Amino acid sequence: MASQSAKTAPAAVAWTGHDTWLLALVGISIAVVVLLISWAKLHAFLALMVGALTVSVLSGAGVERAADSFTTGLGNIMGKVGILIVLGAVLGRLMADSGGIDQIVATLTRVAGPKRLPWAVTAIACIVGLPMFFEVGFVMLVPLVLQIARRADYPVLRVGIPAMAGLATVHALVPPHPGVLVAVNAVHADIGLTLVYGLIVAIPCAIVVGPLFTAYVWPRVSARVPDSALAAFTTAAPPSAAVTAALDHARSHVRAGARGSASASASAASTGVAVTDRPEAPTDAAHEEGEPRSRRHTPRFSVTVGTILLPIALMMLKASCDTFHWAHGAVLTTVEFLGTPMISLLAAILVALFTFGWAVGSSRREVQETLSRSFPPVAGVLVIVGAGGGYSAALQDSGINAAIGQAAQHLHLPLLLLAWLVAALMRTATGSGTVATVAAAGIVSPLAQGLDSPHAALVALALGSGAAFLGHVNDASFWMFKEYFGLSVGGTLRTWTVSHTLLSLTSLGVILLLDTVV
Repeated sequence: MASQSAKTAPAAVAWTGHDTWLLALVGISIAVVVLLISWAKLHAFLALMVGALTVSVLSGAGVERAADSFTTGLGNIMGKVGILIVLGAVLGRLMADSGGIDQIVATLTRVAGPKRLPWAVTAIACIVGLPMFFEVGFVMLVPLVLQIARRADYPVLRVGIPAMAGLATVHALVPPHPGVLVAVNAVHADIGLTLVYGLIVAIPCAIVVGPLFTAYVWPRVSARVPDSALAAFTTAAPPSAAVTAALDHARSHVRAGARGSASASASAASTGVAVTDRPEAPTDAAHEEGEPRSRRHTPRFSVTVGTILLPIALMMLKASCDTFHWAHGAVLTTVEFLGTPMISLLAAILVALFTFGWAVGSSRREVQETLSRSFPPVAGVLVIVGAGGGYSAALQDSGINAAIGQAAQHLHLPLLLLAWLVAALMRTATGSGTVATVAAAGIVSPLAQGLDSPHAALVALALGSGAAFLGHVNDASFWMFKEYFGLSVGGTLRTWTVSHTLLSLTSLGVILLLDTVV
């Protein structure tokens, strides 16, 4: 029996010259955005705004509607997604400043052991990446990756690639990340069910792109962390005693294994990937407020993981209730309320104020400063997401969506493949996974009307999967990865770009497999 997600629109109508122009206009608008970002070095917000106005004017929608389309789309996406991005950033900052990330690193490193360290780092990145978007998670994990590599005498790519893979996987496939949330909203999917399916798809993807791809690629690519990066991160607060003990234990095992294998040492030296030991920077024993640092302690591993997973659990509880109808009356109302993404994230933050703040010895002023530091890093993402919403609205109002829908009817592409293909093309053109998802969701949305919840969720995931495709030189994170890990442009293409392409194709395969059984 053919699945609902394999269907396209019911009937094709006559193709016109205006439809051809509208499809060409998609390419023109994308070219405008790419040129403005890559050649003119214009900020993505302004480039997307100009691209949206170009679409509205050249499509014949009218100058008077151009501004209205952009502002309406921006407002809609910010109201539905922007607040979730802010709340996720607050939760992530509370976890980082409390030492919760250190605790996760220490526990998983101790349990996994040195031989399985890439697997542990992949798991760390997936857990850390659940409440925060990719760029923030990446910046927060870089110091820990460098510390693990230095202290355990580990090649930096053997821990750097798994960290990136874990973050990228949950960012592309698991709510409440902004791209997938936009897709869920556009195709009217159930967020809880999408979360469940996203986790199912994410697990094999993280394994393939993380430890398995890392084992193949790290000996083949030369990387040496720049002195500037090491200097920047060794001036920060040192890891906790638990982290230090776990990493020293891993280091002793790695060195013990290396004594009987001169060839392994020669290989690490020849590829230039090991991070050399450097003395720790002196630490300041006092806080800005004069409060001794010894009064603060790291939250327990169980408390840290429980706090991070609280919003996920609440949303999954709501999904199970919607699917199996086990709650009624006041219980149903409560579950529906707490399972709303905004409420579940807010509940997790209120819990985190205690578990990551006051319970670990932070003063009220320190917690307030942590909260204040949460907002500046997400400002750029918020404006880009908003502009992506405006661009998507311009596409819808100009009739481009309908033209692409007609093209899909003539091509007889299944909706899942169409969603993935459009998002992949947008990602390749714009460089931003979030922008690609937002724009592609606006194009695919009309074709997804009437799908049942399982297939709508799979279409949302296909959009996220396509938006992970082929990250390259027009992606800001591409350059972050290159600089932090001391790679050449070619080396970054062989690691970053190939890993994202592998993530996109693997996730598409799993989504198509799920489509055959739901």
